[in-house]
Amino acid sequence: MKSLMSEWGNQEIIRGLYLMINFKRIITFFLILTSTSASCEEVVMVFGKSLAPYVIENSNSGVELSIIKEALALEGHELVPVYTQLERVAFMFDQDKVDAAHRYINKGKQKSDIFYGSVTLEYHDVFFTLHERNISIKKPSDLKGYSLLSFQGAKDHYPRWLPTDYKHSQTPSQINQVRLLQLGLVDIVLSDKNIFNYHSELYRLSLDGVLKDMRMHIFTSPYKYNPIFKTKEIAQAFNTGVSKLKKSGRYTEIISKTLQADMAITSIVDLTL
Repeated sequence: MKSLMSEWGNQEIIRGLYLMINFKRIITFFLILTSTSASCEEVVMVFGKSLAPYVIENSNSGVELSIIKEALALEGHELVPVYTQLERVAFMFDQDKVDAAHRYINKGKQKSDIFYGSVTLEYHDVFFTLHERNISIKKPSDLKGYSLLSFQGAKDHYPRWLPTDYKHSQTPSQINQVRLLQLGLVDIVLSDKNIFNYHSELYRLSLDGVLKDMRMHIFTSPYKYNPIFKTKEIAQAFNTGVSKLKKSGRYTEIISKTLQADMAITSIVDLTL
């Protein structure tokens, strides 16, 4: 009887020690988790809508958003994206509603301190036409007489190329640009190259077919946007993160996985050469 009691007692001691060790492990894991969360500062950044493949709102993804997110994460910051109309990005930043902004365009007096981050990607607006139409674009007057569809606000960016007396319309729907050009309902489309390529692929998949050959007309140089931040510390952390992404090869990997090759572009005319 004493032997049985002794054996039972030993088992209880072993069980107690096992539970204590597991409890300590759980507490340690919890402390590590809360410590990591506490040190991971959130950065609320405002993004403009309708910017796929750069920024894709419904999945909090996109090539540029991914670069910004991973660069901040490398330096202990968590990106919290919020979305608004492009023309309201500057307003939200200036009103101190966010910590950072993507594609900030200052149209008036600057109301707050701005600390610039490293450029993540270049944007490049170009003209697209159907190859079969053989439309020649060498100067602004060549656009006269053709119907042209662009993104919203294009006239403000390119007043010399898009005077008010030309047949010019705008659409917030990027895939409509591809569809209307492919159907021959507009003659020329003005769009960012990567945005147009992205929606060309979506349109092709929706048809389960082949796109008509297109020509790309380069009339201006690429341009850049710096993400901006409210504090110097976060801007510097972001810049350090971007450098690390580039050195590790992760930056190139993100771009190659997200950006499409020129879809159905069979010829390129470069007016800037």
